Amino acid sequence: MSSAWTEGYVADIPYALGFYRETVPAHIAFAALSVGKHPGLTLKPRHVLELGIGMGLGFVINAAANPATHFEGVDFSPVHVAHARGLADEAELTNVSLREASFQDLAREAQEGQHDLDLIVLHGILTWVSADAHAAIVEIARKRLKPGGLLYVSYNCMPGWAPVIPLQRLMRENAKRIAGRSDVQTGAGLDLVQALMNEGASYFAANPSLAQRVERLLTMDRNYLAHEYLNANWFIFHVADVAEMFARAKLGFVGSATLLENIDKLAVPEGVRARLEAEADPIFKETLRDIASNKQFRRDLYGRGVSATTGAEQNALLSDARFALAVPRAKVTFKIPSPLGELNGNADLYGAIADRLADGPASLSELAALPAFREGPGAGAALQSVSLLVHSGQVLPLPAGEAPDPASAQRLNRVIAEKVLKGRTYAFLAAPVAGSGIQTTNVDLMMLGAVLAGRAESAEALTQDLLSRMQALGINWLVDGKPMADPAATQARAETEAATFLAEKLPLWRQLGVL
Repeated sequence: MSSAWTEGYVADIPYALGFYRETVPAHIAFAALSVGKHPGLTLKPRHVLELGIGMGLGFVINAAANPATHFEGVDFSPVHVAHARGLADEAELTNVSLREASFQDLAREAQEGQHDLDLIVLHGILTWVSADAHAAIVEIARKRLKPGGLLYVSYNCMPGWAPVIPLQRLMRENAKRIAGRSDVQTGAGLDLVQALMNEGASYFAANPSLAQRVERLLTMDRNYLAHEYLNANWFIFHVADVAEMFARAKLGFVGSATLLENIDKLAVPEGVRARLEAEADPIFKETLRDIASNKQFRRDLYGRGVSATTGAEQNALLSDARFALAVPRAKVTFKIPSPLGELNGNADLYGAIADRLADGPASLSELAALPAFREGPGAGAALQSVSLLVHSGQVLPLPAGEAPDPASAQRLNRVIAEKVLKGRTYAFLAAPVAGSGIQTTNVDLMMLGAVLAGRAESAEALTQDLLSRMQALGINWLVDGKPMADPAATQARAETEAATFLAEKLPLWRQLGVL
């Protein structure tokens, strides 16, 4: 399962493919600004470093969607780096540098006062690497992050993971006794967990929330689960530990990149809010928030010399902030998930924003000037409504300045669309107008490929092309877990998908610069 160079990290199978919008520079800038902190160099970053890129899909999408920014990616897995480099080379990206190296290697090579980075990104990796790697990360940030730069770090945290610690150790110890790859060991671990639950093991009875978690685990990607549960290094942090860690690099806490978590009235029980309001220490306030919401995963922003904005500064920067829809207007929902349950957004307010953005990107000042806000609750409500739509992934904050050249992103998207026809699944596309990525499906990628190849002159032509591609790949839609058996039903479903794609998704994707 591991050798000396891995330091106990699962390296015999690759990490799952993914894109995480909270790692996008424009999202990070908006998150900082929304809590009254200056976004600093993330407004127009020139150099971004991602430590631990995984398979690199998110890293490459960010680079393609932000061609004026240089993206440096480091991972010690040769499989991860090779995959990311392959995507970047096929898309002919010129703003990317990739390296197979450990964080310790990078820290040793960094120079005192080098200060060449505007943003450092660490998605999830902090939980899974050694204490030596943690020290190296701090050194990299200390030596290389510019004053005014930000650091994004996400990690598993207390108290939400507390009941799961024995479960992870059980699966880790069981894996040592199972021959085969880490995904096989993960499957054997899940079998053992289910057996112990059925046999009445008291640990599960004493922690009833585990039953739901195990049920979810059974549906998840085994490669991801191997990295989540089988690593020898597995740190579940308190927020105070992480704050203390990055304080050694002269970084201070800015806020959460999970926007809703910065709004106490929407994220923590009512009875706790007065205590939070009265607490002056920002890190202890975060500790209280974690306890109040039983937090399991944090997405934190830290800054080097990042200051609070004045009210006038914040209003000026927010007024110029621009936004775009990430999903077709017909798919926008005003039901927003939160730690307190589903929030039901005001249809008049949220609908006004969605209607305006359906016509194209708009600034916050333009949205606040809509009659629904101007004649109603005002600009503050416009900011909260937009923030929650961003939080739900339905709206994207745009980079500051002029829209970037979309050529790099469009080349990458063509590569992704072509790969789905070879059985490679990349469920995201670069959206350069937003400097971000959008989620998609295999079916949509096949239809995008048809459009790019000139095979979608009509809905009928697109339908037939889609059916042909699906047949060649041996795939079909599922009904009750089984492939559709009725050809007429398959034809009807393909017609619906093609019509929706042409009427709703394709126009939006053109707005976002996807093609």
